[in-house]
Amino acid sequence: MTQIPFIDIHTHRSEIPGKTVTVKNLFPGDSIPVFSGRNFYSVGLHPWKVGTEKEDNERMLMMEDALEFDHVIFVGECGLDKLAETVFDEQIRAFKAQAFMAEKHQKPLIIHCVKAWNEMVELHMKNKPTVPWIFHGYNGSVELTRQLLDKNFLFTFGEILLNTNAKAIESFKSLPIEKIFIETDEFDGTIEEIYMRAAELRNISVETLKQAIWTNFNRIENVSFSA
Repeated sequence: MTQIPFIDIHTHRSEIPGKTVTVKNLFPGDSIPVFSGRNFYSVGLHPWKVGTEKEDNERMLMMEDALEFDHVIFVGECGLDKLAETVFDEQIRAFKAQAFMAEKHQKPLIIHCVKAWNEMVELHMKNKPTVPWIFHGYNGSVELTRQLLDKNFLFTFGEILLNTNAKAIESFKSLPIEKIFIETDEFDGTIEEIYMRAAELRNISVETLKQAIWTNFNRIENVSFSA
């Protein structure tokens, strides 16, 4: 029986450890390595990197080219961040454009959101997306999580689960397992560490969690494959 791999749904690392399936985050214009079976990618304009309208339009044209690759499976990370130094109105414009691209290419959206939950929910309601919108590095309260769950958002958790005082822990434990993913983002440790902690919090085995995340991943991405 083939072993189910770990899936790291959002990472900035270049190397692929072991048999992990990774989705590496790329910036518009970054080179896209040839697909080798486990290296998937997302491409997006992060709210911290938003510039002028002209600059951002040029970057999003580069995104359109990147999204033609089958192994570029997500749009993002993109989103809204009220603590960023970039212009918030341009963040919103750029995010709307990337949400449109996600629909056009039928690829899920990886979202960075800081103190802009109301705006994000409003945009979701107006867009009525057919592709999943996934909050990455999620650290919201149980109350916020319930509100977002009702709107059919998905959630990915990372290093925050290793912090025993994080409010994300109760949110993670309360969510249906089909709504969650695991990521390393910029974590220096391994994806295995996060899976082990996540499985402990859910009171399930690591293999059970791996199977659940595998099922979730195959359900939302457009390149179904077997372990």
